[in-house]
Amino acid sequence: MGTKTKIKHEGWSTSRSERNWYYLGDTARLFCSSLVGSYMTLFLMFQGVSTASVAGAILAVKIIDSVDDVLFGFIVDKIHITEWRLFRRIAGQGKYMPWYRLFFWTFPAATILFYMMPQDASDAVKVGWFFVTYLLYDFTCTLTEVPMQSMVTTLTDNPSERNNILTIKGVISVVAAIGMSVIVTFLLSEKVGVPLNDIAIVGSLIFMVFMLPMVFKVKEHNTNLKNVEHEGTQERYSFKDMLNCVFTNKYIMIYFLAVIVSTIFCTRTAVEGFLGFYIFHDSMVFTYVMLIGFVPGIILSMFCGKIADKFGKRNTLAFIFALIGVAGIVTYFFLRENKIMFIVVGGLCAIPNALIAVVRNYIAPDTIEYTRYKTGKDCAGIFYALQSFINKALNGVVGSVALFVLAMFGWQEVQGESFADLAAQGVTQTPQALDALWNLGYLIPSAGFFIAALLLYLFYNLKDKDAELMAQCNAGKITREECESKLSRKY
Repeated sequence: MGTKTKIKHEGWSTSRSERNWYYLGDTARLFCSSLVGSYMTLFLMFQGVSTASVAGAILAVKIIDSVDDVLFGFIVDKIHITEWRLFRRIAGQGKYMPWYRLFFWTFPAATILFYMMPQDASDAVKVGWFFVTYLLYDFTCTLTEVPMQSMVTTLTDNPSERNNILTIKGVISVVAAIGMSVIVTFLLSEKVGVPLNDIAIVGSLIFMVFMLPMVFKVKEHNTNLKNVEHEGTQERYSFKDMLNCVFTNKYIMIYFLAVIVSTIFCTRTAVEGFLGFYIFHDSMVFTYVMLIGFVPGIILSMFCGKIADKFGKRNTLAFIFALIGVAGIVTYFFLRENKIMFIVVGGLCAIPNALIAVVRNYIAPDTIEYTRYKTGKDCAGIFYALQSFINKALNGVVGSVALFVLAMFGWQEVQGESFADLAAQGVTQTPQALDALWNLGYLIPSAGFFIAALLLYLFYNLKDKDAELMAQCNAGKITREECESKLSRKY
């Protein structure tokens, strides 16, 4: 009876406390990821390293990292680490939680090492330090992110419970990302001037502590597939089988392609701090923009599940992409010369940005259930390894592209620990460099969002209701024959 009181809804597998500890651990992981993903380019530009040299180093790291991410996804799905005598006692029970328990601490540790780059060293030493520590950061990010994200499919087999977890997880991610951005930007600004490396090192230690409770408090309840054609099939597959599961699933490919295009064109994320500092002479201008859109964005995020149910997950995400594209075009042509109007209109345009993280969370599990249903193989690990690689690779590539463009248009290297340092030094940029900065901020990102919206609308046609039926079949709640009879079409 005591256990039942912890379950919020009848038919749900997880207790409220389990979900809360999962949210806390995932938010801490997101924070730690943002310390490098969102501020890497800014940090390197503060270091005064040649933009072209760093851009090349980023691309080299991503080529190497493309192998270890996919390989680890395969390992997570293929190997039951709890069967290893060495780890049996400390890894605990489950499919993905054992990996998280063993390796979660390596991620914040690698982040700290990345930010310990010696500022007085030569450019060659700095580029070498970046290459080694960023590669380590990328790998440890995968060690943590793949189990954390894959766990969405093993925490529960209930579609309603899963959507609830994804919605709350997405809303918390938005709130946390905005809160972190406000705090870090304020501390870095010309008004305060705290060094970025100090912020990152202290933050990583705090986030490591927040990730710890999940090790003891969260349990997986849906680790085995049901209704596969041959019992045990999901346990016997090769790396080639894994890749076939992914590359024969056109829905995950279309989704990934839309994410790749929308992200790789979003060059503003790499230069946002300098965009505010040099165009509007205020490094906190984007903080004001986010704060205006914060409350309405959060309110709408809470209704994302209902909106997606009414209009469809694909349609909702495609519409948000198109809306952001329109907002970028308006900003590009009309708001560069007016800081107040930029903040007001930008704040309204920031609302759809708050919805992306929530709605994107809905689509990946559907495509995973489709693959599980079609193949009888549990490939969630490889999917989320690819997603982890795409997210990290695109952050790196976006930074690389932005730095190459700035270098081509005569960007002057700067060196300091914060925007307060740059303001004191009075370093200026040429009109050509500032024009390139503005193009990176709005024109290029708008093109990416328009293309992504078209890709989803024209080519992603996995019905939400069909994905729910497949999930019920995979969990053994309905038979395969019942599922086939209820699907809207043959897949």
